[in-house]
Amino acid sequence: MKGEPVVPPIVRSTTFRFEGSADLIDAVNHRTGYIYSRWDNPTVRETEKRLAAIEMFDESVAFASGMAAITTSILAHVKSGDHVAAMASYGETVRFLADFLPALGVATTRFAPDEADACRDLLHEGAALLFLESPMNPLLRILDVEELTATAHAKGTIVLLDATFASPVNLRPRRLGVDVALHSATKYLGGHHDVTAGFACCNAQTAHRIWMLRRMLGGVLDPAEAYLIWRGLQTLEVRVQRQNESAGRIACWLIDRPGVREVHYPGLASHPDHALAARQMSGFGGMISFELEADYEGTIRFMDRLRTIELATSLGGVTSLANQPVTNTHASMSEGERAEAGISDSLVRLSVGLEPVEVLQADLDRALEAVSP
Repeated sequence: MKGEPVVPPIVRSTTFRFEGSADLIDAVNHRTGYIYSRWDNPTVRETEKRLAAIEMFDESVAFASGMAAITTSILAHVKSGDHVAAMASYGETVRFLADFLPALGVATTRFAPDEADACRDLLHEGAALLFLESPMNPLLRILDVEELTATAHAKGTIVLLDATFASPVNLRPRRLGVDVALHSATKYLGGHHDVTAGFACCNAQTAHRIWMLRRMLGGVLDPAEAYLIWRGLQTLEVRVQRQNESAGRIACWLIDRPGVREVHYPGLASHPDHALAARQMSGFGGMISFELEADYEGTIRFMDRLRTIELATSLGGVTSLANQPVTNTHASMSEGERAEAGISDSLVRLSVGLEPVEVLQADLDRALEAVSP
């Protein structure tokens, strides 16, 4: 028996040859072979299958970014005259829901985490799609995904969940009834800040619908990037478990630090959704956000004094990152939208990496000297 590669090869070919027209026609009509890498690619398919298995779905569809996965998956399920209900707070998702979809004739209504009753009322009236984000970016609010999904399904509404912050390690969307689980693979799935990608995980029929639109819109994942995601998936569980543990320790430590007004972390008993998170998730995640006893300028000083923790957008990697949401991740939202979402000038979002907890605490302490009296 000849040897087989332990890791999937990176197939760079954009096109694939056939010995006869019959085989080509069959591949086109039934997706039985590789034709053109905008449609399918062996390395990309290997990664799609690997993630689908982890998420316990039939299929996953890979994209060039998390936003490509989100926008394409939504567009695959709505048409002019439809209504979308959403509980989401990531800045670019909000812009797509609030600005782009209405321009296509799709009405959208967003609800805050504490407006679940109003969201249910809209679902009872009829909505084509329910879009959820849990944990929510950046205050880490947790939604009752299972209950909201059951309400939506009772009215024939499809449910999409952005589960990026949880990762497949801490949340199992399929067990909660979700139709499409979305991931920005740039974060935990890749895990090393070196790849931009997104995925939609779902059943085979839904995947085909999304895949057909991806084929048309062209937001396909590059094979080399797909390989990096495949590699990241091999260490996903051990990385996330370490990040869960470290973030929990740092969140508890931050509560009593001078200069810190409030800590947002689902693992804390003080978090408004702690009981729900404990019931719904298997881990509380590697993300923390906290409010400083400072104004905008004081928070800037805090950010600029960090050394081990990098001042950077993104999250979920081996290196700890921090940002001030009003300056980047949520800068596209209006001041009023940020106020409504509870995103203040003094909010800091911290993605805990794999560095020793004591090293991260020392770095935070040094930065806090810039805001402490």
